[in-house]
Amino acid sequence: MTHRIRNAFLAVLAGLPACTSCDTVPSDALLSCQATQVLPSSVSTDILFVIDDSGSMSEEQANLAANLDAFIDTLVASPVQNNFRIGVTNTSVEEFTGGKSYTAGPSKNVPYPAGALVAIKIDTSGNPIPGAFVFDSVLNPQTGGWGGNRILDKGSVTLAADFKANVHDGLNGSGKEQPFRAARLALSDRLADANSGFLRDGARLAIIFLTDEDDCSDSAAPLATTNDSCHDKAVKNANPPILDTVDDFAAFLLGPVGGQIRDVAVGAIAGFDPNGLAPSCGDAALCPDTACSTASDEADRFAALAAALPTRMQLGSICDASFRNTLARFAASLTPNTMPLDRAPADWRMLVVSVTKPTGAVVPCTVGLEGAAGQSTVDAIYSGPKLGRQAQNTFQNACKLDLGDKIDVRVVCAG
Repeated sequence: MTHRIRNAFLAVLAGLPACTSCDTVPSDALLSCQATQVLPSSVSTDILFVIDDSGSMSEEQANLAANLDAFIDTLVASPVQNNFRIGVTNTSVEEFTGGKSYTAGPSKNVPYPAGALVAIKIDTSGNPIPGAFVFDSVLNPQTGGWGGNRILDKGSVTLAADFKANVHDGLNGSGKEQPFRAARLALSDRLADANSGFLRDGARLAIIFLTDEDDCSDSAAPLATTNDSCHDKAVKNANPPILDTVDDFAAFLLGPVGGQIRDVAVGAIAGFDPNGLAPSCGDAALCPDTACSTASDEADRFAALAAALPTRMQLGSICDASFRNTLARFAASLTPNTMPLDRAPADWRMLVVSVTKPTGAVVPCTVGLEGAAGQSTVDAIYSGPKLGRQAQNTFQNACKLDLGDKIDVRVVCAG
């Protein structure tokens, strides 16, 4: 938004480095407002849910579905417009015996997704049929058979309904839960077929896991051959490793995903003590902390992933009676403090920025240039476009963003 108000311009000039008491326009000032209009742009976030679909997950899948509105509502309340999209896969990659297809249930003989995004069928009353995947290898050859509404965009009128349906992945999946491997396949091999188009250029990436067991990903021999071996700390900590290492998975997330380095965030609702989030399960023979009684194994490998990604990962307990607060907290962690601009201003010093709080209070933001002296003391840091990235403002200090805030960015110029 452009304002040609001389008094306002002179007030801004007084705060510029080369103008301590100006009543005339400096020689290097911006004199034309043409092409200086800047508007807030949006960020894109691609969100992958990885759901345990083994036999013990009925209540947990229902809990997740019942509280997904808190996740969506929190994303929508972001002060920086977040054009998110959501996809769901599950933890079934293969069985301990090597089997790779469902052997029972409504999707009997359908192959395990192995990272493919899934959609769930709806009955005549509009209710999801748990474990009934939309799959037809003849109708959907380009995706390996996977069909239905699998890539859910913010603007979709059926977003909430599709999202709630797609997390009902049923109880007939593999008892060898491999959430890390499923996520890695979803974001690598499956991008060439079933998940083509899911990741967008420049988008941030979030992965959220839901499971009552620990990760038992093993993509090469030697393999974990029984459920007991997946729970065995000697197997989890073996050297040389038996399971795919947590550090390797963390490195995958921090490296190029879909050909690009991405801003990555991870959340896990797993076997953690609801109080303090220490690894926990209900079996005293496995877990010194038994506060999370419905977890079949404590989430040791998820805890290790959180240690490898200390500023990027949020934890929650599978034993919480409601996942509502955890989902809202996960979504809030995806609130960006950086707002892209749809174009760069001709002179960053002419930016006038403010944040309006939900109470109606307006907070003016001092603006500084990225890399300049005093950067840590200003409220909004302007960064020019570079390496294909848009110009942007990063908010901090008095203007650090909270849910429900509204941002105003204007250019003041002479003429």
